[in-house]
Amino acid sequence: MNICFLGGGNMAGAMISGLLNKDHNPALIRVIESNSEKRLALENKFNVSTEAEFKKINGNEIIVLAVKPQQAESVLKSISSEISNQLILSIAAGIKIDSIEKWVGGHKNIVRSMPNMCAQIQLGVTALFTQEALDTKNKVAVEEIAGAIGEFIWLEDESKMDAVTAISGSGPAYIFYFLNAFIESAIELGLSRSEAEKLCGKTLLGASHLASDHLNDLQNLIASVASKGGTTEEGLKQLESNKLNETLLKATRAAFEKSKKLGSEFN
Repeated sequence: MNICFLGGGNMAGAMISGLLNKDHNPALIRVIESNSEKRLALENKFNVSTEAEFKKINGNEIIVLAVKPQQAESVLKSISSEISNQLILSIAAGIKIDSIEKWVGGHKNIVRSMPNMCAQIQLGVTALFTQEALDTKNKVAVEEIAGAIGEFIWLEDESKMDAVTAISGSGPAYIFYFLNAFIESAIELGLSRSEAEKLCGKTLLGASHLASDHLNDLQNLIASVASKGGTTEEGLKQLESNKLNETLLKATRAAFEKSKKLGSEFN
């Protein structure tokens, strides 16, 4: 599977790393990136070939659009004459398939994806969408690339991408925000920073592993910790009285609306 990355940012690097960890041949990967520092870093770290500017797209290459959203139109128009039957996999946030199709002259073999930050450690989750049915070869290729950085799901409606952005795209920051507040709370209660970081970090990690096997039964997990009249129940009362659920809904709704607004600017 020959892959050409248009852009060599963090997510492209995460995908390359994931593919190489799955024993993909680095000789079959190339990156087109104008930034010389990024090019050198990718060459040194992954031993893949890089180019400063677009020259030619081979007929059997999968094209991964990994540029910033505001660069997508100019980059795609610059390669439109080279596009025939290649598969385009876009990880450019907010760019709709209709726009990509228009910028490459009506080409329809396109998949839009939304990976998240956890792809950097191959524990990401990626949403995938295509308007046209893919042949078996291309579907397998897309799933191999997405699977190299974690789990993936196929969406039946492109409009759900804004919700994906608000949840899994922005979600890691919400978790980091919670963990930071958790650590600061522990310090306020008298623990040292090193003690707080160890206790809070490992608690979150362990609870996440437990939750992953019981996602449809989280209320029972909560109840298993919160004994009647105990300390956990008292703490949960505070979370409920301060409307944590409502606050989280407001946060994800705000991110969702912002995603829609930004998407309309790029398309």
